[in-house]
Amino acid sequence: MKANEKSGAFIIVGAQWGDEGKGLISAYVSARERAALVCRSGVGPNAEHGIFLTENGPYLKVNQLPLGWMLNPQSQIRIGSGVAVNPEILLQEMDRFRLHERVKVDYRSPIITKEHIEAERASKGMKNIGSTFSGSGYCRADFILRTAQQAEDIPELKPFLTDIGREINQIAANEVVIVESSQGTYLSLAVSPDYPNVTSDNTTALAAADDALLNWKRIKEVILAVKTMPTREGAGSLGTEELDEGEMIAKGLVEYSSIGGAVRRKGMGINWEMLAYAAEINGATQIALTFCEHFDPRVKSVTDIEGITEKIWQLIEKVKAETGVPVTILNTGKSYNNIVDLTGKQVDWGEIAANMPH
Repeated sequence: MKANEKSGAFIIVGAQWGDEGKGLISAYVSARERAALVCRSGVGPNAEHGIFLTENGPYLKVNQLPLGWMLNPQSQIRIGSGVAVNPEILLQEMDRFRLHERVKVDYRSPIITKEHIEAERASKGMKNIGSTFSGSGYCRADFILRTAQQAEDIPELKPFLTDIGREINQIAANEVVIVESSQGTYLSLAVSPDYPNVTSDNTTALAAADDALLNWKRIKEVILAVKTMPTREGAGSLGTEELDEGEMIAKGLVEYSSIGGAVRRKGMGINWEMLAYAAEINGATQIALTFCEHFDPRVKSVTDIEGITEKIWQLIEKVKAETGVPVTILNTGKSYNNIVDLTGKQVDWGEIAANMPH
């Protein structure tokens, strides 16, 4: 079946060490493109991700599910076959947001057990890498050894099983789908120079496609989420000089970890060589520049192109010059609608607000 022009997959992937705002970008693109399906790829239910309804909350967060559905009430929600699943977390999130008619899990997904979580908590090495202790890593190890349970083995998941490979490729032939990765490129197992301070799989664009069993011919765009001032959990380089905590507090740049609430380590800017490499190996076709208000506070909560400052325009041009990839989306603040779309496409924020989950 020949794909039409308004079909295909948008893969959303992080360029750095996670926390780049991939979920918000996924949710925005899903709403803008009226995506029929949003699929979670990546390692498993690692650190939470969410969106702010306003700058000061409430904050809607999930661990197991993707975020791309939150601004798009029409999208179906899927978990890829390569993603480790914690049935308890998944069912809790489905209950909380009343998603039982929209969520399905690939029947081959590996299952996280209490034993996996306990083993990670007991491991000193997992603490050094800033692990979320979700059990994902130990689950994946068992999956590779072919001893892990799969979703089809869990009675509670029987009503929600599907074949992701069949579904996602059929839908992407005629409509838009979103594939939402986790973490970031430089936490990838076979990419990062900081091994063993890495996650338990690759989290690049093609790894995300593989997790969802997405045919490469269905890929329409790869959107690389780039944080203007990157952050990182655990040990390992940030590729640039780090801000000390006092400086972050003075400048209003403090971000708190979802793992115990510690202040996140923060770099002073983008490492251009590393960004160019991330763009190359991911095959990025677009870049979403996030946390722009940290780089220039004057753009905080800006939502139109006229509010973009010269400092941000210069950063946009620098990103394009270093990567050869255009910046198409800017994120300028905490609220879900703090977005500037440089493609000229628009969303109906009033319609989105009326259908937001609570």
